[in-house]
Amino acid sequence: MKRVGIVTFYYKNYNYGGQLGAYALQKAIAKLGFDCEQITFKWQNEFYLQACESAKSAEHFRTFSESIPHSERLYTVSDIAECVDDYDIFVCGSDQIWGLSHVLSDDNLPCMALSFVPASKTKIAYAASMGGAEIGPDRKNILAPHVNSLDFVSVRENSAIPFVKTMTNRDVTHVLDPVMLLDQSEWDDISATPPEKPYILTYDLRDTGVQDYAEALSKKYGYEIISLATAGSATFGPKEFVGYIKHAKYFITSAFHGAVFAILYKVPFLVFPVSNNPQDPKSMDTRLIALLDAFDLSSCYAYDSSNISNIDDVTFHHIDESKTSAFRHNSLQFLKDALES
Repeated sequence: MKRVGIVTFYYKNYNYGGQLGAYALQKAIAKLGFDCEQITFKWQNEFYLQACESAKSAEHFRTFSESIPHSERLYTVSDIAECVDDYDIFVCGSDQIWGLSHVLSDDNLPCMALSFVPASKTKIAYAASMGGAEIGPDRKNILAPHVNSLDFVSVRENSAIPFVKTMTNRDVTHVLDPVMLLDQSEWDDISATPPEKPYILTYDLRDTGVQDYAEALSKKYGYEIISLATAGSATFGPKEFVGYIKHAKYFITSAFHGAVFAILYKVPFLVFPVSNNPQDPKSMDTRLIALLDAFDLSSCYAYDSSNISNIDDVTFHHIDESKTSAFRHNSLQFLKDALES
């Protein structure tokens, strides 16, 4: 059985999307018949690392992280090439592995495009993201030669394809975030059970107006508000994230993976932008816009206070399942073809 090593934001990344994406991609590749694990790679700066370690929910994240198959050895940029003989195939992705300049240094960035892997090994980018549709020229110059050395390239946002094509001679494929490669029943297996009483759930990355809207809904319906996080401070672990979204009456968020799980579980939701200029190609909001467009859910996007839809008027339970299934099938087929090449 061929061995697959994944490089992504796995190590001590106490972020819901980061951990759940790492879990899902490992599981999806294993289901395709490969011996697969995360490569434990110290990718982040010390400031971010300390912030994760001091989070209220750190213990929940540590426990969940340990449940994901991973290398026993911790690698850094100086010695990660020493893992090359342990794997036959290397995958980088998903998440914003080609973005996050405030956390991922210029020195570590090439590793997120498998710069340390020789050409004799298969190198795959699965659902790689830059956060926005573009990155700055300095980061592009660092990344481009390594992206061009990948054997298979796929991205999470359709809007990023034109830019990524300027860095590679390969075809660039649009695929699903790995979280959506697993179905509801597989997520049910790990989801925590929330309170039985009805509630409105919020997950706000940057104090965007999510809380104000939730409070208005709470007054209208009398439902309690439960907050997964405000301004990036996680208060629950990954299992609670899944379970609490699944059972929410309404979900108000500014987070990409919040929207992903709301789509998976067909929970009525609205998404608020995190930047002042969501149309900027470098804005992280482009990933949200691309996600909602892919599922014909642009009405769920609260661009500004003048166009916020009445959440009861937005139809969530008529997501085209045939379209979703086809997208999942095509994404898994890309992964399977690349791994078996």
